[in-house]
Amino acid sequence: MQNFRNLDVWKKAHDLAIDVHSTLARTKRIEAGLRSQASRAAQSIPTNIAEGCGKDSQAELARYADIALGSGMELEYHLLLARDLGQLGNKDFERLTASTIEVRKMLFGLRRAIRSGKRKAPVDQAVASTPI
Repeated sequence: MQNFRNLDVWKKAHDLAIDVHSTLARTKRIEAGLRSQASRAAQSIPTNIAEGCGKDSQAELARYADIALGSGMELEYHLLLARDLGQLGNKDFERLTASTIEVRKMLFGLRRAIRSGKRKAPVDQAVASTPI
C-alpha cells in the first residue's frame, strides 16, 4: 500500500480531471449527457489509481491501472465525439486529448513496471517518459 498523492501519474490524472471538468462546465454547447460522461471518465482515472494504491498487492495495483487506462480511452473518445459534433472547440480538444494521452502513457509505464517486477524503484522514474 502506498500514498497515491506521491505518484506523478496520479497528479497528472487529477489535473486532467479538473481541466476536463472546468473546460466542459464553461462550454455551454456540450450536451449534458456527454458532459457528464466525459467528466466521469476523467474522474475515474485518478480514482482508480488511488484505489489501486490502497490494495494489498502489486497485481491489484496493475489491475486498477488497467481500469484507469480504459477510462482514459473512454475519455479520449468522448472528447473526439464532442469535437466532431461541434460541441468542443479544436483548441480545447487538442489540449485535453494531449493531456489524456500523456496520462495513458504514464499508466502504461506504471503497469509495465509493476508487471516486470521493477516496482521497487520509484514509480515516477519508471513512467516519466514511457512511449505508447
